[in-house]
Amino acid sequence: MSPLRHLRRDETRANSTPQWCPSFLALACLVLLGTHSAAAAVADTSDPAVNVRGSYWYDWGWYGAYPRKSYESFGAESPLINIVKQDERCDDGLIFFEPRGAYVETPGPVVIDNDGNLIWTETKWGQAMDLKAQRYKGKDYITFWRGTDRGGFAGGEGSYIMLDDKYEVFKEIKPIGGLTGDLHEFRITDEDTIIMTMYESTKGDMHEYGMDEGWIFDCLFQEINIETGELIFEWRASDVYPIHESMQPLFNTGGYPDNGFDFFHINSVDKDANGDYLISARHMCAVACISHVDGSILWQLGGVRNSFTDLSDGAATNFTWNHHASWHSNTTLTIFDNGSNGQVVSAAHSRGIMVEVDLDKMTAKAIHQYMPALDLLTPSQGSVQILPNDNVLVGWGHTPAFTEYTMDGEVLCDTHFGVIWLANFGWSKSYRTFKFPWVGRPNTLPSVAVRPNKGAVFVSWNGATEVDRWLLQSGRSADEDAEFSDHEDVPKTTFETRIPIPADARQYLRVAALDRNGDVLAYSKPVSRNERTVINLTDAPWRGWKPEPFTIFMWSLSAFVVLVATVYRFRGHLTRAVRRAVGRGVTAHRYEPLPVQ
Repeated sequence: MSPLRHLRRDETRANSTPQWCPSFLALACLVLLGTHSAAAAVADTSDPAVNVRGSYWYDWGWYGAYPRKSYESFGAESPLINIVKQDERCDDGLIFFEPRGAYVETPGPVVIDNDGNLIWTETKWGQAMDLKAQRYKGKDYITFWRGTDRGGFAGGEGSYIMLDDKYEVFKEIKPIGGLTGDLHEFRITDEDTIIMTMYESTKGDMHEYGMDEGWIFDCLFQEINIETGELIFEWRASDVYPIHESMQPLFNTGGYPDNGFDFFHINSVDKDANGDYLISARHMCAVACISHVDGSILWQLGGVRNSFTDLSDGAATNFTWNHHASWHSNTTLTIFDNGSNGQVVSAAHSRGIMVEVDLDKMTAKAIHQYMPALDLLTPSQGSVQILPNDNVLVGWGHTPAFTEYTMDGEVLCDTHFGVIWLANFGWSKSYRTFKFPWVGRPNTLPSVAVRPNKGAVFVSWNGATEVDRWLLQSGRSADEDAEFSDHEDVPKTTFETRIPIPADARQYLRVAALDRNGDVLAYSKPVSRNERTVINLTDAPWRGWKPEPFTIFMWSLSAFVVLVATVYRFRGHLTRAVRRAVGRGVTAHRYEPLPVQ
């Protein structure tokens, strides 16, 4: 194995390992301190401004399998973020990701800032993938796939959504030819076309696997004109790749249409300056360049058809079960190397890599590698993005975390949004994680909730990015055209802001959203200062309750350890107390013999 593949351990890695004292009492003290800290943090999270910072307990499930926080003025929850490391050099873009998993009750697109504060989320779409901000005809749009994840190796079935800056649907796009959109890629090109991936169950030549007739999930991608819907290019993996070249074990698949052999597994497509296509084939453990003229393989990096001499002792070509290959420049590309597919493990950890290719000399070199701050081996999903300030953002996919690095690999910001050490259970995860500048101007109004018992009004505005301050106003009538007087204005620092209700406020309250210039962006609807405002839950395809067994187990275990440690520490006192109690009990019931006559 290349020396470049060795895990680089930094301060974050070293500090993540608990230093247990051999003393049982020291362990009990640690548990007591952890219990106190966790309880305090749980209490603090009732304030929506608070996220968790550097909590080891968070990563073991102390706050739940998918920690989240709720709001007074907004009818949805958002991830409770564990900020493990933060650096002012991190890019100031907004973070786009798609929490989902067994414990994510209302999956959907989520946008947060570097401090973990919610910017925008929507639950009505259900499960979303490949969330990002993309430019089309000079305007920015939020784009994502929504549909049904078939699980396993078969991709998904759905369509692609484009939302404008008001979070209204600009277009919903589906592939041509009766196919359904796959979750892996929806990319808008510089030519204002779109590239999307598809999976199709079809018969395949399975003689190499001992089958006279077998079924495969073939992989396709299409490029179409967004405006006209015209098909520009279509490519099918089985046209140029023999099935038996797959690195993926058969795993009892291929026998019937709904259980086809996923021999190729396309999971990303990019386009270069020549118009050719860069694709990532997870089950070929390879990245390939496909001709835009005839669909032939121009070259391949990694896998059994590797075209390159590796100048970095294998580090540029020994990636396996890869995701998200993208061009960074005409000669440099990035790849997320999973190193595992969940059944076959071929590396000690996952990594992001930047590879420089020389297409004249057909050489490749890993010029940068982005190692996980912890020993993360994520069996699926993942992404690598070069940011505008030349930092590198790595999303760890099946492991609920993302990390921002300097170009040369220094960890700047490390963020967790779920249980890290038990990530293989799939309790919470995100297919990809990106950062983009984004300006949202929702056509909704700010939402306010009066809480008379707290003497405060809470205000938020889902998706609004230009609010600088909130101005509380009061009036004698709920009529929106009535006269309202100004009270305190407070800065907006988190998704939801708490504003105390002054004693001289009138019967009805409303809040004005102000921009940096002090101009009013919008007013909330007036509400009574004396009545608790009811906030309805946001629409969602499914909503339910799931217990948090691991959290319950951890709290119970901690209580048990504290109890045992206490008994052990005061065993002498307890023993003497029991003996005295027993002694008194025996004496109190002793019968004295009558004197002999």
